[in-house]
Amino acid sequence: VAENASLPESDMAPDSVTLTPKHAGGVTEVSRQAIQQSSPDIEALIREDFSFAIARAIDSALIKGGGPNEPKGVLSTSGIQTANLATLNWANVSAMIGKLEAVNANVSSSAWLVNPTAAGALRTTLKSASAGASYLLENGRMGELPLYVTGQVPNTGGATPKNIAILGDWSQVMLGVWSEADLLINQFAEGPYKRGAVLIRIMATVDIAMRHPEAFVVASDLA
Repeated sequence: VAENASLPESDMAPDSVTLTPKHAGGVTEVSRQAIQQSSPDIEALIREDFSFAIARAIDSALIKGGGPNEPKGVLSTSGIQTANLATLNWANVSAMIGKLEAVNANVSSSAWLVNPTAAGALRTTLKSASAGASYLLENGRMGELPLYVTGQVPNTGGATPKNIAILGDWSQVMLGVWSEADLLINQFAEGPYKRGAVLIRIMATVDIAMRHPEAFVVASDLA
């Protein structure tokens, strides 16, 4: 503004983001003999395995989700940007980064997420045919951004499934937690009680929402 001029008014227009509790959990039975013949560490082992199972379920929902009673994850959210990696080359990788830059996403804090098959393709594809050229994925980074690998990223399915590459600012994913992993032991359930066994149940209650879907770019055609 000019000297001594008034600043323009800018009214914020916030949106409401609603989180609804979704439940994940599991039940297992530990036999009387397992309890008798194991060290006290069996409880820690069960807690660790159950906690891992819950974390994996939440992880899967955060990446995709969208099924009955599941939160909507990144791949199930409308408004995310799409890209093309059917031709796997540096130009198309750079174009994905450019799509984030075009919407003023925080690229410096963004990261890639792919499954192991896609990671293998990226590790063995050169940026160019020139002698001494580097590979698309080197030292855990692609396009100077970190790349993480997990089997939780699905492929497209069908007769000729394609792999999926996700690039985004993961701070834009909100994970609401009503209850972290709650472990409950039942020594008196009728069936297990007759066998001298113990039931163990674990549950967690969460939901997932996206603040800015456009801060994610997804390519679903990586061979």
